[in-house]
Amino acid sequence: MNGTTSNDLNTNTTYPIVYGLLDKSNIKNQTFFSYKQWDLSSGSSTQNALPLNAIYSDYTNLALLGTELSLNDSKNIDGSFQTIIYKSMYHLFYTKNQLYNTYDISNQGTMKKFLYHSASIFSIPNQKIGYGIKPTSFEFTASSSPYIFKLKDDGFGNIYNTSYNTSSIISSLTYYEGFNEYFDTTRINYESANVTYIPGINLSDVTPSASIGMAARFLGNGYITTQLDGDYNRSTEYAISFFISGAAQSSDNLVLGKVSNSVNSMYPFKIELTTDSKIKFTISSADQLKSSISASISSSWNHIVCQKSGSKMYLHVNGNTPITGSNINSDNINNASNLYIGGFSTNTSNLIADLDEIRIFNKALSISDVNALKDRTTYGTCLQTNIVGNVFYNSGLVIVSSPNPIYNDIINIDNFNAYYKSTKQINEFSALINVQSDQFNSSLNSSLLNDDMSTYQSYITGSEFSPYITTIGLYDNNSKLLAIAKLAQPIKKRSDIDLSFLIQIDTDQPLTPSILIE
Repeated sequence: MNGTTSNDLNTNTTYPIVYGLLDKSNIKNQTFFSYKQWDLSSGSSTQNALPLNAIYSDYTNLALLGTELSLNDSKNIDGSFQTIIYKSMYHLFYTKNQLYNTYDISNQGTMKKFLYHSASIFSIPNQKIGYGIKPTSFEFTASSSPYIFKLKDDGFGNIYNTSYNTSSIISSLTYYEGFNEYFDTTRINYESANVTYIPGINLSDVTPSASIGMAARFLGNGYITTQLDGDYNRSTEYAISFFISGAAQSSDNLVLGKVSNSVNSMYPFKIELTTDSKIKFTISSADQLKSSISASISSSWNHIVCQKSGSKMYLHVNGNTPITGSNINSDNINNASNLYIGGFSTNTSNLIADLDEIRIFNKALSISDVNALKDRTTYGTCLQTNIVGNVFYNSGLVIVSSPNPIYNDIINIDNFNAYYKSTKQINEFSALINVQSDQFNSSLNSSLLNDDMSTYQSYITGSEFSPYITTIGLYDNNSKLLAIAKLAQPIKKRSDIDLSFLIQIDTDQPLTPSILIE
């Protein structure tokens, strides 16, 4: 190496330094793949992930950027607007009428991508994603009461709560509507009119009350109708579960039924809210062959299950001992009607009540099933799913979004830990630095020089003033410091031997440095 001394190499040093170019034959760049784990913790906005929120305060007005509608002005810790964050991730999620028309490569049929009115987001920088987040690697643990749960990635892009009682999830579901996505009314794909959407059933063990998603409000002139799959005849069993909040009606008004109008004489089920605040469950094959049972409800949220098991009818109210109906001795009870909810058309004598979490099953339910469907506790099973969000492996986004309000704002929980893994390409730079015996044999400490800054003072004699090498700095071609190698102990520079130093550095990008020896 042909070294030079300088008093200024784009630095503020006052002592000479030695600077030289590395021989290209002594530089080697090679790549390898590294499997890394990145850690996150509460209260941290480290470079491993940027925590963001996307929460709407106004469910009914999703303001588009540039419109005159008032935007949600809540901001994230980096100053970004939560409304804008919502718009930036919206395209990753399903809408009800476009279940597979979403961006990011996903596991169609196994990845359940639904977006609710709040989202807690970990946005992972591209430098940390590498070749994508490793499936099954994301975990999130909250360990401070009342937030005590663990979330994991199932390998298909779904985040699930590990402590959720999955045995409570009931099979043979033929219809479900929880209204939880209808803060954005573009997600509705059935025929409806004059129905509004409000905060839904509340958690039963939280004070003050917190709503689980949204509910449908019927004000006397609204209705919903949609096709209903499944078999509902004399030889099959079926059950209808829902929550209702409503008072006495001016007439017996339809809650829901597989019946197209009020004068139909044949239907497998019609459920009404009556003039004396009762739920009435009816099965009919003709005007003279009807079986009905009824039970009183309160004006607050009630959980109802109406079911046909064998030749009998059962009506459960809030999990109490069911009311049992007489034998169903009718002939055909099936029909081709859609499912109607709240009424049959737009008029002034429809249901006045709120409905939520409607489920229809093609089987009868056990008492434990009924209890699972009505469980509105913090970690209860009324939502019938352990999925609370998604990992988008290629986009570098982890998004927790659930109707359950306990997940609304998990990035601000006082005590959580999370991590994810990724595979990155690493550039291993190695440089062999040769210091020949005839180089750098005098100390470059400026305090040893005369005032001319070029000759040594007279007392500088003997080997005790020989220089020691302590630090090797690597610079780019613009003299910008890239890395510093510190020796474990100073090495004395001798005039009778050559010295060689091997430096290895792992970087995200290849290096082409010069060299500085001190």
